[in-house]
Amino acid sequence: MSLSFNPAELKAIKGLLARIGALKAPEVLMAFRRAALLVENRVKLNTTKGGVLNSRTGKLRSSIGSVVREQDGKLAAHIGSGQRTGKPVVYANILEKGGIIRPVNRQWLTIPTQYAKSRAGAGNMRAREVPNGFFQRTKEGTLILYQGGKTKPVPMFVLRKRVTIPAKRYLSLSLEQSQQAALDELKNALGKLAEDK
Repeated sequence: MSLSFNPAELKAIKGLLARIGALKAPEVLMAFRRAALLVENRVKLNTTKGGVLNSRTGKLRSSIGSVVREQDGKLAAHIGSGQRTGKPVVYANILEKGGIIRPVNRQWLTIPTQYAKSRAGAGNMRAREVPNGFFQRTKEGTLILYQGGKTKPVPMFVLRKRVTIPAKRYLSLSLEQSQQAALDELKNALGKLAEDK
C-alpha cells in the first residue's frame, strides 16, 4: 500500500516543498516518515483483536512496517507486511484482497475446530498429530477428522479441497481512515519549515 493525495492537496504540498527548497531535505524526509507512521499505526490497530481482522496471534501485526524511499526523484511511503524486513507474512495479501486457498503439498486443507485450537484461537496441533484419529463424513458430505478413544469422539479438523477467503481490506480501510491525519501532519511540518526559511 502506498500513500497518495488528491490533486489539490498535492498542489499545496508541492508549493510548500518549492518554498522550502533542497536545503531542508532531511526535515522533509522526517515529515514523510511521521505521516507514514500514522498510517502504519492505524494498520496495526486494524489487525488487533477487536479491529478489522480480530487478530489471534499478533504475527501479522508485528510484521507491519513503513518505509519511505525516493523513487524516480519523488518520495514514496510504503506501508504493509514485511516492508522493513522484506519478509511479509504469507497470508497478508489474501486477507487484504481475498481469494481461494488450495492445498499445495497435501490432498486436503485441514481446518482446526475449537477442540484443536488454543485459547487465543490459533491451531495448536496438526491433523497428523491427532491421537486415535479417524475420518467420517457428515450427511452433507463434509469430511471430518475425529479424535477417538474411550470417551465420545471429538471433531478435531474439517477437511476441504479449497477455502474462499473474503477480502478484509484491512490495509485500504486503514489508509482511508488515516489519510487525512497523515496529510495534515505533512502539511503542518512542511508549513513550519517554509515559515522558517
